[in-house]
Amino acid sequence: MASDNKPINCSKPDTKESKSLLVNLPSCQPSDKQGTNACRPCAPTELVRNGGFEQEGVFSTFADWDEFSTEIRISDILVSYEGNLAAAFNALPTTDIQTKSARLFQNITVNPGCFLTLSFANNFDDAGTDFEELNLRARVYYGPTQTNLINVEIKYNSDIQAGTGYVFHQRTTDKPVPLNVSTVTLEFEVIIVDRGTAQSFTQLFLDGVSLRAA
Repeated sequence: MASDNKPINCSKPDTKESKSLLVNLPSCQPSDKQGTNACRPCAPTELVRNGGFEQEGVFSTFADWDEFSTEIRISDILVSYEGNLAAAFNALPTTDIQTKSARLFQNITVNPGCFLTLSFANNFDDAGTDFEELNLRARVYYGPTQTNLINVEIKYNSDIQAGTGYVFHQRTTDKPVPLNVSTVTLEFEVIIVDRGTAQSFTQLFLDGVSLRAA
C-alpha cells in the first residue's frame, strides 16, 4: 500500500516497487466504478448525442438517433422529464391484439478501458384498449454478437401501473470496455402487446438519456 505521505500516481510505473504499489492501490480497482477515485482511467464525459430529444432529425424523428418500428409510432412530446421534449412511443390501433415493437438507437465512440454509466427516465403514461403488457429494454452492447455491457429490462403487465409519471434509472457496467472495442451501440427497445383504438392506445415516454465514461 502507498504510505500516507506518498502521492497516488496513475502513470506507468518505472520500478518494481512502483509496480507493486499500483497493483495494490484501492483507488485504481474496478470496484470503484462511480468515478470518485483519484486514479480513474477516464474523464466523466457525456457520450450520448441529443439525449434529451430536443433536436429534430432529417431522416429520422430525432437527430443522432436511428429508429425501426412495427405498429408503434415514434414522435416527440411536450411531457418531458427534463428540458422541453421527450420521445414518445405510441402503439398504433390494430383489429386484434398484436405484439408491436420499436427500436431507438445510436452508435457511440468510446475509449477502451472505461467504465460506462447509463441513465434515463421512462414514463408508462397510458395503457390502451385490451392492454396485456409493455416491455422496455435499454442496452449498451458491442460487436456483431451484440455482447451486452449494460442490460436493463423493465416490464409492465397491468394497466394500473400506467400514469404514475417518470421513473429514473441508472446502471454502471460491471466491467470496463474491452481493449479491442472503440464503438458501442446504445439501444432502447419497446415491445407493446395490446389492441388499442384511436381513442385508447398505449403510450411510453423516454427522456434524459445519458451515457458517461466513469
